[in-house]
Amino acid sequence: MELTRAKVEELGLQAVRQVLHLDQAGTCRLPWPDGAFDVVVVVGIVEHLPVRHRREQVDEYYRVLARGGHIAILDTPNRWFPLETHSVGLPLVQWLPAPLAWRYARLARPGVYGAIGFDEFTADGTGWRNATLGECLPSSGAAGVVDVTEEAGYGFAFFRATARSRTRRALLPAFAAAATALRALGRPPSLALPYLNLLLRKRT
Repeated sequence: MELTRAKVEELGLQAVRQVLHLDQAGTCRLPWPDGAFDVVVVVGIVEHLPVRHRREQVDEYYRVLARGGHIAILDTPNRWFPLETHSVGLPLVQWLPAPLAWRYARLARPGVYGAIGFDEFTADGTGWRNATLGECLPSSGAAGVVDVTEEAGYGFAFFRATARSRTRRALLPAFAAAATALRALGRPPSLALPYLNLLLRKRT
């Protein structure tokens, strides 16, 4: 928190009114009234929230968002993408029960996970389980928001525009086909991608 305050001062960020450090209980009930903000930005957070509190915490983002306001949920690893690309970096590891995922990580990545105990592997904040689209939405589900991700240039549009590696460029046609199929089914194209980058408008 002190580092954040120092950066705010160093960069002259006059618009920053408050820097807070909230504990687990504090993030389950944010210290602002309903509809306090027109914009809420959540960057690389949802996958690190403890599963037992995740629904409560995400619903708080929507509670403090004004009707008609926008929430950006960015850089969030997609649980349903087959390759876990966020931490462990192994195919399907995020779909396994924790004991099997731990053994798989120790076997396949002994240099990194060989000495990691089960409690440490499953500790709050490790993030290897990633996050689903449903966990990024409010309790009311998609009915509570309007998805403006693609028209704002995020989601697949952003993925395509930032494809710099040879591998990603080579795989773009496959990703494009999957995104097109999802769109035809009325599903967000982001579901085909390793990371969710979502922009949602809260319904009025």
